[in-house]
Amino acid sequence: MSSVASAPTVRPRSRSQAKLWFFIVFFAATAFVTYMKNAQIFQPDSPIARHFAPGMMFLIPHAIFAGLALAMGAFQFSNRLRARYLGVHRALGYAYVVCVAIGAPMGIPLAMRTATPSLVAASVVQSFGWMLCTGIALYCIRTGNVRQHRRWMIRGYPFATVFTVARLIISLPAVRNMGFTGIEIVVWSAIALAAFLPSVVLEWPSAVRAPAAAKANA
Repeated sequence: MSSVASAPTVRPRSRSQAKLWFFIVFFAATAFVTYMKNAQIFQPDSPIARHFAPGMMFLIPHAIFAGLALAMGAFQFSNRLRARYLGVHRALGYAYVVCVAIGAPMGIPLAMRTATPSLVAASVVQSFGWMLCTGIALYCIRTGNVRQHRRWMIRGYPFATVFTVARLIISLPAVRNMGFTGIEIVVWSAIALAAFLPSVVLEWPSAVRAPAAAKANA
């Protein structure tokens, strides 16, 4: 009986630790790719500064608000924060929505001034997907549907992680040597994964349990 009683307390703790380590590694990777790509952004003669110069007025709000959303979104997945400090969770949630609403669309005019037409289209898809899922999540929580709110937050946040995932892959020598073609392939692939992979993760447990339940009831 003691082993059965202790099981429910062990699983959430292991999940919490895994989630914590995931975000630690993720944000360490985010800091790494941000520094490696943008370390010379404030040096006017550097290649990166010249690249972003035509869209600097959009880069600044995009970087600030999208970056804040990327950081605050991670805290929204903390069960401990939600359970102990519900008011903080709500405040961060609304701040996250505002940052997404500002930061995500700013990426589109930035891409129009600094990227290829294919990457402009990718920016439109990524921004729209992020804002759509976030908007649905907001609607769900405003109507009291907590379960669907969490699921749509899970669907929306991966669009933010494209920033880190794509830059990690682009930094690989084999991809970097492909030039803009490699960048376009990686960015579109990362956005495609962000669009459908969360639904696979969310729905797969139900798909696995359904046949077992059907056999049990047969």
